[in-house]
Amino acid sequence: MATKQVSTNNNHTNAFKFLLAGTSVNIDIVTPTGELGRFRTTFIGYLPQQFILIQSPDSTKLGKHEQYIVKNAPITVRGLVEGHEASVIAFQTTLRQTLSTPSKMLVLDFPDTMMIHNLRSTKRVLTALACSVIVNGKEYEAVMTDVSLSGCHISLAMGGADSITEDIIISVKFCEHDDEEATLTVSCKVCNLKPFKQGVEFGVEFEAEQSASIESIIRLALLSEK
Repeated sequence: MATKQVSTNNNHTNAFKFLLAGTSVNIDIVTPTGELGRFRTTFIGYLPQQFILIQSPDSTKLGKHEQYIVKNAPITVRGLVEGHEASVIAFQTTLRQTLSTPSKMLVLDFPDTMMIHNLRSTKRVLTALACSVIVNGKEYEAVMTDVSLSGCHISLAMGGADSITEDIIISVKFCEHDDEEATLTVSCKVCNLKPFKQGVEFGVEFEAEQSASIESIIRLALLSEK
């Protein structure tokens, strides 16, 4: 099954065994008005059925969301695990307390359930992942709205209608881990083009022999799910 929900009550799940100390995870913090803050941090460890420890994101990155890191605040955690097959796990929990030594950490309640997404069998992931589209040397800011192993859909809010046509080959670039220096780039064939007033939407088919990069993009999409 591509995506399944599992209980953590009985001997906890095998997925946690593969979420190793030092693994990068994403956490979502939502303000009372519904404003989402997503931050990358580090998984430290856990005690089954009791609590989970993660590194607190740096205050400079948290910004105004830091004031909402309080007891019982809801937090969503997503991370990549490596077992028999690479998967992304996601779970919702609440903040139990914060620790300041030996470094600033968040103590989270152990979740009752978690979602496990298998990267290699995921059919399609809905997302809103920022990317860049490169056409004949010109680069456009874009958003990927969904992705599968065979292709994805992309939306350009501004520009591209004059240079992007069906059946041309383009490059799509993604930044890994919020790091502009760490990028993933794939070649795609444009199809299902839908121009609109200021931009364009279209589907693409991934070119062959890019499976590793495509799986990495699906992982990024799963980690950035809303």
